[in-house]
Amino acid sequence: MKLIHRHRFDAELARVSAMLEDEDFARVRAEAMGSAVLDIDVDRRSSGALVVCLKASVPASSIPAEFRSFVGTDLAITYTEAWEPLGETDRVGTFAVDVAGAPGHVAGAIGITADGSGTEILAAGDVISNVPLVGAMIEKAVGGAVEKAMAAEMAAADAWLAG
Repeated sequence: MKLIHRHRFDAELARVSAMLEDEDFARVRAEAMGSAVLDIDVDRRSSGALVVCLKASVPASSIPAEFRSFVGTDLAITYTEAWEPLGETDRVGTFAVDVAGAPGHVAGAIGITADGSGTEILAAGDVISNVPLVGAMIEKAVGGAVEKAMAAEMAAADAWLAG
């Protein structure tokens, strides 16, 4: 299943990039997605590249009941973004969502681009489940949960940038 999420921030590129590097914001964004934060690692490389890794626990109640038997009572989620150095007009990278013990994952490309006085973020990827017969239904459920989490994260980012 394809996943595309787009959002516009009312802040310039450098400010949005700095927010994505902030460990306090990493905690805020995980909590906004309904996660109990277990670990946050923000690795700033000397090249200007950045890797953000969030490990969190999410109640299995966030996914449809028919799929909970695949994962148990809580979902151990690892969300990773790997960003290239900030350029003059953009910053690009990749993202991945892994759920321990779950039959599938989400991965794709992410980028922030200067857009006038604001910044646009675009994430595009694939939700993949290799479970025979019900894989497409799992992909749809996971994709819906990821889209909901991204919307909550963007609302938290807007609040962070506002003040």
